[in-house]
Amino acid sequence: MNLKSSLPVGILFPMEFEAKPIWKKLPGTSAPHAGLETKRGFWKGTAVITARIGMGRPGLDKQVGSWLSKNPVRALILAGLGGALDSAWEEGDMTVHHPEAWPDFLQYVKSRPSLRTAKWHTAKEIIATGPAKLDLGRKTGCGIVEMEWDYVAEACREHNIPLVGIRAVSDNSDRPLPAADLLLLGCDRETGKTTPGKMAAHLVFRPWRLKDLIPTALTCAHARNEMARELMGFLDQLS
Repeated sequence: MNLKSSLPVGILFPMEFEAKPIWKKLPGTSAPHAGLETKRGFWKGTAVITARIGMGRPGLDKQVGSWLSKNPVRALILAGLGGALDSAWEEGDMTVHHPEAWPDFLQYVKSRPSLRTAKWHTAKEIIATGPAKLDLGRKTGCGIVEMEWDYVAEACREHNIPLVGIRAVSDNSDRPLPAADLLLLGCDRETGKTTPGKMAAHLVFRPWRLKDLIPTALTCAHARNEMARELMGFLDQLS
């Protein structure tokens, strides 16, 4: 075994909600490390180190780079949810990005027809309406929109670390994301930490908003679980 292959597998999640299924199965507790909430352990026989990075924002590349300098990894996976920019993608579909950067990951992707490669666009803000998503898809030629890839990719280039992506589609291209503001209340954009108290306080005085939140939350939970299932399958294969 060479030095590179003996290093841990790195996994980054933007939000606590997205990390939860994997973190639940890793023993121990998370703790702040090198500026990011971090949890490490073994997935069967494979060393894994994971972190929560928050939503895309200026400076995230430097923050991830600093974390990587203190946590060498053999390769890095960026995992989470994404929005569809064209009608080829439905809620719950699985998309991967640059799987060829890591041969082990590419081998797994080739064995899973449900994992489809797409071009991802890193947006600077949430794209919440159907027309805006379709227009962005036409302008960029991308099928998926997310908010972190470009920042993480820059950090990985600086450290010469292979980066691959896996996301589940949380919203169709022609449908609005009606509870986008509520979802932002439910998490801290900078850290990705879940903040249910803020959402609860908002809903106490606006209970009618639940009709928007519940279906959106159910769709996101389904997509998150699909993403986690595929990620677990890959980790099982590595082990």
